[in-house]
Amino acid sequence: MKKNIAIIAVVGIVCLVSAMAFVGMCQAAGAETKSAASANAPVKVSNTVCPVTGEKVDMKNPVTMEYKGKIYNLCCPMCTATFNSNPEKYSKIAEDQAKGK
Repeated sequence: MKKNIAIIAVVGIVCLVSAMAFVGMCQAAGAETKSAASANAPVKVSNTVCPVTGEKVDMKNPVTMEYKGKIYNLCCPMCTATFNSNPEKYSKIAEDQAKGK
């Protein structure tokens, strides 16, 4: 009888340790996924002036464009085609404006 209790105790401890290890692996995998997702998330440039027209952007409802992992604000939907025609130029204008240059 003592032998059976000892075996049950050992099996219980092994199961507990295995479960703890599994939970730890799951938490680590979740942390890696979250950090990878946030590393790939686009960054808001937060420009308040449209790089295409020079008009003030309605920050409550901006039109946005994503380019090379950054989100730029535009004043209206009509500016998207112009932005897309030369995104290097307009993204630089927006970034300079956001930095206060």
